[in-house]
Order: sequence, then structure tokens, then C-alpha cells
Amino acid sequence: MLRSFSFIQWPCRIKETGRQRVIYMLTNDISLEHYQLDVKKLQAYGFEKKEHSYICHHMLAVPSFRLRLEITPEKRLKTQIIDLDVNETYMLHLNAATQGEFVGKIRREYDEVINDILMHCFTRVIFTSPQSMKVIQFIQQQYAIQLEYLWAKFPRNAIARRQDNNKWFAALLTVEKGKLGLQGEGIIEVLDLKMRPENKERLIDNNRYFPGYHMNKNHWFTVCLDGRLKDEEIMEKIADSYLLAK
Repeated sequence: MLRSFSFIQWPCRIKETGRQRVIYMLTNDISLEHYQLDVKKLQAYGFEKKEHSYICHHMLAVPSFRLRLEITPEKRLKTQIIDLDVNETYMLHLNAATQGEFVGKIRREYDEVINDILMHCFTRVIFTSPQSMKVIQFIQQQYAIQLEYLWAKFPRNAIARRQDNNKWFAALLTVEKGKLGLQGEGIIEVLDLKMRPENKERLIDNNRYFPGYHMNKNHWFTVCLDGRLKDEEIMEKIADSYLLAK
């Protein structure tokens, strides 16, 4: 049985063939909360389904060291390196204070394997609320438009723009609740849309409709994608925003 460790997660983003590479260190238990699994790609990679998990074994370049990878139903990627010569779990690569050529070689290959699996077997899912997913699907199906992630500093924010004039008509953002004046702690997913300035006073109520977050508040408003508005109402506002972006 794999043991769980408390850990520090250090992301290091490196541009690589137009994609971001995220290196996770000091953990053998990685959350896949924001990743969508592609079963066919996972099986092609070498994973086999065992009961409710997917398991793969990978021999490292260091002789007699084998990496076991398990993707659990709880959306975790659990790993275990085994020294086959002594049939024991090797864990020095998880300790950042442990340095040296040998452990460094194992740590680098461990990171490379994890990143390769995340890149080739999963799709990164930034927005997870059911209403956010419906908004993304609506924009893709109605306008054949994919979200664009423009800011490396804010990787969990995205925009949608018209294809004919490149003007924005929507921005999907993750925001701390307190910044909208909402009670409680944590992050909420919101949508910025365009409006006519003359509708501002009638629309904004700071409960269902908020002033445009990080936008010109005379031309934009914000809605929370937490179910307080019906899906149909949000889709109508997206359609209006698209037309206003002419």
C-alpha cells in the first residue's frame, strides 16, 4: 500500500512547443482535480485497469529502480519508486534537502515521467463548476470559439473573442469571494460580459449581477457561475454580449 506524505508543491512553468510544462516535486500523491483523463491515451501509454484504478510500471534509467504509478478513483496520481535489489521503497527523491548525483538523476527522471503523463494522457481543466462547463460548451458550440488563456501570471483566467474583429465578448475568471463582496472564503468562478451603459443602474444589484470585475464598469458586468442565475439567463446574456462586441 502506498503511503501518503504531507508535501510542498512547487510548480515550474516552462514554455515547451507552445504548451506549459508543470513540474511537481516533493510528493508521491498528486491531485488530478483540474485534469480530465483520456482513457484511450492512458491505456496506450501502458496503464492497465486494476479494479477501480489504472496502474503502470516504468523502469527508470537507473538500474534496478522501478516506478509504480497509480491513478485512483479519487483523482489522485500516486507514485512509488522501488529499489528491486532490496525490494524496498525509495523515497530520497522526495526530500529536497537530499542532494547528490544519484538522487538527482532519479528525481529528474521522476519529474519527467510525471510531466509526460500529464501532458499526453490528460487535458487540463481550469474551470470546474457545472455552470462554467456549460458556458464553455455554449461558446464553443454557438460560435466555434475556444477560450484563450492570455496571462501567464494568471493561468486560471481566460477570454473569448469574436473571430471577425478580435474583440472580447466574455471573460471567464477565478476570483476570491471577498473581492466581489461575497461572504465566506475561497475562490469562485465568474463570467464578465458586455452591457449597454444605460442598462447599468437597472442591472447591477450586487447579488445576482455585479460591476465588471477588472473591466470598465460602464460597459461590463460580472455574474457568478454558482447557480444563482439560471443557465438560460446566462446564455442570453452571452448572446447579447457577443452582439455588443461588434
